[in-house]
Amino acid sequence: MKLYIKEKRFSWRDQLIVRDEQNQLVYKIKSERISIGNKVHIYDHNEKKVLSIEEKKIGLVPKYAIYQQGEKIATVKKESNLFSSDYEIDKVNWKIKGNVEKEDYEIKSGFSEIASFKKKWFSYGDAYVLDCKEEKDGQLVLGIVIAIWCLQIDEEK
Repeated sequence: MKLYIKEKRFSWRDQLIVRDEQNQLVYKIKSERISIGNKVHIYDHNEKKVLSIEEKKIGLVPKYAIYQQGEKIATVKKESNLFSSDYEIDKVNWKIKGNVEKEDYEIKSGFSEIASFKKKWFSYGDAYVLDCKEEKDGQLVLGIVIAIWCLQIDEEK
């Protein structure tokens, strides 16, 4: 399952549209304008909320929790070391491999690829391709990508 996001970066004022290979609307991503901490919601094509991504400011390491129907299903945080930056995904046994800063990475479980995220070349404006191997993982993987973007925005501030 391939999903296409046509935007440079997520901004707290923007709405992102996610389309499938047939150019059909699959998801809308919207941020809450007034909230304690940053909150982003993902809605399906029927405007039903399917995921919420909420900033958690506990300790020195910023992180974002991903909720589905009120239940926390994952947490994404950035771990920096001397050589590189790693993104950790808690509650699921997945890892990020590749270059997150260049928007070219994979989400893996052990040696198995769950999804890849890459910039789409030769397109008008900035566009990204999220390629999920299993459709059932699509929402969570999209939530992880948005949480990583949120962490990058926080770091730029």
